[in-house]
Parts: sequence; C-alpha cells; structure tokens
Amino acid sequence: MPNMLVELYEGKQKAGTFEVNVEAQPTTVVVDPSQNEIFLKWDSTLDDSKRIRGCIVCGGDLYKEQMFPQVTGIVIVLAFAGAVAGILGLVTTWVMLIAMSVVLILDILILFVVKTRLSCYACNAQFSQTTIAQYHKQWDPDKAAQLKRLSEEPDSKVH
Repeated sequence: MPNMLVELYEGKQKAGTFEVNVEAQPTTVVVDPSQNEIFLKWDSTLDDSKRIRGCIVCGGDLYKEQMFPQVTGIVIVLAFAGAVAGILGLVTTWVMLIAMSVVLILDILILFVVKTRLSCYACNAQFSQTTIAQYHKQWDPDKAAQLKRLSEEPDSKVH
C-alpha cells in the first residue's frame, strides 16, 4: 500500500503536507514545509481492513469528496462560451460542431481522472492516495452543523 498523502489546512489556507504509511502507524510526522512535528491519533481511526475511519490529526469524523482537476473550470468556461457563440450565430456550423465536440471529449476525460479523497469535518485535513471504505458518506451539512455546535460547547469532547 503506498503512503497516504495528508494535507493540513488552517481555515481555507493550506498549512502543510505530509505522507504517512498507514501500515506502520508512526506516532509523529514532520510537516512540509514548516518542518513542525505533529503527533498522530491512531486510536480507533483505522478499521479492521487498515482503512482510515477517523481523522488521524484530530480524531474527528470524515466525509468523502471528489477531487476535480483544475482544468475543469476552463472546460466549463469553454462550454459556456461555445454555447453563447452558437446562440448568437458568431461561428459557422462546422466550427461550432468541432469545438463543442472537443469540449465534450475534454469533459468526458475529466470524469475518468476524478479521484475521491477524505476530509475532516473538524480540522479540514484532507486524505488522499488511500483506499476509502464504503461507509464514508458525502459531506452532510446537518452533521457539520451538529459537530460545530458540539465543539463550541464548554464541556465538548469533540475535537
């Protein structure tokens, strides 16, 4: 099993990355580029199949999300521009057909390269290059709100 890539975030700003071997379960890792050392929480964060069940950074709950390549935005803009140009009659039929066919092919290729990663509700850490268990669900706004309320309580045991 290759090393799992973990990306740490402070708010929406990327704070650092590290790779970790899930089989070895190291207790500490060094975060790039800050070179800070952090302690990992392996207790009850792996299932019996050595797949990640909870956040190894804070112990929080995880959800799965799609990782679309950055070119996705460009393809969307091209599709919109092509549709507008076609509606306004600014291009000939063959040119429009070829351009829209190219955009369609790009869109289909993007769907094949989309990968899934896990993210933590509490600390926003993101986990990729790992096997994701079937029991992980997509982001749930109700669960996120509930966990936020629990974390704001004075006696909170949720991280």
